[in-house]
Amino acid sequence: MGTAPTPSTRRPELTGTTGNRLRSLDLVVAALAAVLVVFYLLVALSGTTPGHAALIEVVLAVLFVPAFAVWRSRVVPAAIALTVLTVAWTVNWFTALPTNLGVSPFLVAVPMVVYSTARYRSDLLVPGVLTAIQAVWCFFSPLLWWWTPDHFERATGVQAASWVALQWLVLGMVFFSARSARSAERHLVAEQEAVRERERAGVAREIHDVLAHSLTLINMQAGAGLMLGGGATDRRAEILSTIQKVSSEALEEVRGIVVTLRDDSPPTSVTGMAGIRDMVGEFRSAGLTIEASLPEGEVSDSQVVRLTLRRVVQEALTNVLRHQGPGSTVMLSVEVTDEVRVVVDSRAGGPVPRRTPHSGAGLTGVRERVEHLGGTLDVDVSDPAHANLVAGFPVVAP
Repeated sequence: MGTAPTPSTRRPELTGTTGNRLRSLDLVVAALAAVLVVFYLLVALSGTTPGHAALIEVVLAVLFVPAFAVWRSRVVPAAIALTVLTVAWTVNWFTALPTNLGVSPFLVAVPMVVYSTARYRSDLLVPGVLTAIQAVWCFFSPLLWWWTPDHFERATGVQAASWVALQWLVLGMVFFSARSARSAERHLVAEQEAVRERERAGVAREIHDVLAHSLTLINMQAGAGLMLGGGATDRRAEILSTIQKVSSEALEEVRGIVVTLRDDSPPTSVTGMAGIRDMVGEFRSAGLTIEASLPEGEVSDSQVVRLTLRRVVQEALTNVLRHQGPGSTVMLSVEVTDEVRVVVDSRAGGPVPRRTPHSGAGLTGVRERVEHLGGTLDVDVSDPAHANLVAGFPVVAP
């Protein structure tokens, strides 16, 4: 039943709460780098190191800051920038010899480049190339040098090989741990997609077995009542006709939802703009004065987005009719840019009906739908005679 689930192509580690936390940590790293900029500036102003070397250190330190700020959100550009800056810092370090510029904390950029590319890139080419560059850099690393009582001395022979091997070991551990984390994450996403697919199939079965059968029975009974009831002027016939019409539309919508849940088929007409216009007409017939500004075409190719739009409008108008009564005036606006924006502003046309007990489940469900798409829903009912609902959600479903 349905199509096989496929892993998401999005980067879940950079979305939602987790993504905000990671970006915040990156900004902390950038802030620490900014502190180092101040340190190198003070060193340059003190005149304890050669003027050109100190000035270059300050410039490079400044350039490290933005690269650190985006090292996990703009992986490849940041990795290239950090690599270039590390090489430039190393060249400056050698140029300043025999003056000891010290081992810069910015050398942490080397394993960071390896980690970010291996962790967040799906291919192996980019991580492989940049990791190879860092491995070559290890031969020229200032870590192979140390200060003796009278001069700098570079490690040679077994000692040099040991230091290079140690750096390679660190880079290798960083690379494989990043790839392992990426693989585990993708496996988890695939499992979650499979669970969602099973849930969708289960919901489709329940909807079809319970609600669709009940609506079919109601529709058939209404039709039978029309055949056995009075003529066209009979009020009972009008009521039965309305029941039959509404149950037919509801049945069509339920069937469309079931089909969508099972195999993501194209949207049914009931969730399109034509269905919303028909719904607005029904609420007008129920006594609401509605001024609607609706787009001519469809708001989205996504069934989920269309259905969410329908539910938002339906719940808003239902609440107006229930809580402010027939005769209320409604301004309904649906605008489409990079998101769908729905505004429903209503004013009671007379005394506000006495509040009846209700669960609020409808509005809660709509809010959950909107937030699932990454949108927001704001409702202001502080004045019973004046209600305002504003919803915004992406045109493309996540």
